[in-house]
Order: sequence, then C-alpha cells, then structure tokens
Amino acid sequence: MALLAGFAVGLFGAIPPGPVNFNVIRKASLNQVREALRVALGAALVDTVICGFVAMGFGWVLEKVVNNPWTRLGLALFLLAGGLKILIFDRKKDAERDGARAGLTAPPKEVAGFRFPLLVGVLQGAANPTLFVNWTLIISFLVGHRILPPGLLPAGVFAIAVGVGVFVWFLILTELVERLKKHSAGEWIKQSTFAAGVLLLAFGLYFSWRTISEFVSGDWIR
Repeated sequence: MALLAGFAVGLFGAIPPGPVNFNVIRKASLNQVREALRVALGAALVDTVICGFVAMGFGWVLEKVVNNPWTRLGLALFLLAGGLKILIFDRKKDAERDGARAGLTAPPKEVAGFRFPLLVGVLQGAANPTLFVNWTLIISFLVGHRILPPGLLPAGVFAIAVGVGVFVWFLILTELVERLKKHSAGEWIKQSTFAAGVLLLAFGLYFSWRTISEFVSGDWIR
C-alpha cells in the first residue's frame, strides 16, 4: 500500500505547473533531453528526502532548514537569477542556434547546457516554500486514514515511491514534448524560452516578496 500510495501521490503531485515543469519543457524542446531528465531527477530527490524525513518522524530536522527565511530567500533569488539568465542570455543563444540550423535538413543533435542540471533541479524543487508543509499535510492524511502504515520501512518505501512517481511524470512530460515537436504545437514550444523566463522570474519575485514580508513583519523570529 505504501508503494502504490507513494507512486500515485508523487506522480499526480508533480503535475501542477512550477519552475521544474517549465525548465524540463524548455530543455526538452531544445533537444537537451539528458539535461531535462537530470533536472527532473534533482527535483525528485528533493521530494524523496522531504517525504522520507516527514514520514519517519524526523520532519522537525528539515523544518528548521526549509522554514528558515534566509534559506527561502536564497532559493527565491536563485529562481530570479534563473529567469533573468533565460530572458537575457539564453534567448540570444537560442536565436543564434536557430539561425545556424536554418539550412540544416537533419534533426539537430542534443546540445549541452548548464554544467550541473541535477543541482538546478534540486534548487528549483526546493525553492517552493510550501513544499514541506504540503508533504506534511499529505502524509498526515495518509497515516490518519491508515493508507500509510507507521514504521520506518513503510516510510522509506513511501518516500522512494514518491520520488519514482515524480520522475515518471517528468519522463511523460519529456516524451510529450518530443512528440509535439512534429505537430503545430511544437513550434510554439520551441519559442517558449521567453515564457519560461517570465514564469521563473514571477515565481522568484513572489517567493522573495513572501520571505521579505516575514522579515519586515518580524514573524520569522517568533
């Protein structure tokens, strides 16, 4: 039961739009499939670790880290920097790449991008300030309804299954992008760099605003 519950929760929980989803779509559309999957793996590892700690009863250890406003502000600024990088530098590179490929008849080979996509996935996955709270509520619900049995072994199985479910969703998403390249929607996806940059910038601004509001109000020291 823990295996099935974890897989289902991880799979469907990863579907809502977020920084990782948009980053995976963008990289897959640019033929950076390996990088897209490494970003996805990084995000899946974040969910696995959080679920493991919470389900095993050690959530208080992570809570001190993920709820620290300095940590959240740093992650929010990382999203801001990522959005600015896409809007300023990556769009220029994409335009140059498209111009160079204009005369090519063969499909472009996979290109290299950021050197540490796994780290990007971890940071973007952890940047959501509500992630810890959401998983705590979900696990409490599953335990309360006896869907997730108590104990370290079921908790470990559940956490791993969550990570697998999250990664499977990104595999599906990457495959969808690959298939859509051959349809009319594929052209829009290829031109989605601007949208991805704006959305990352928006997430970063929102999370930064929430964290700075805590500093100003003094709630973080209570």
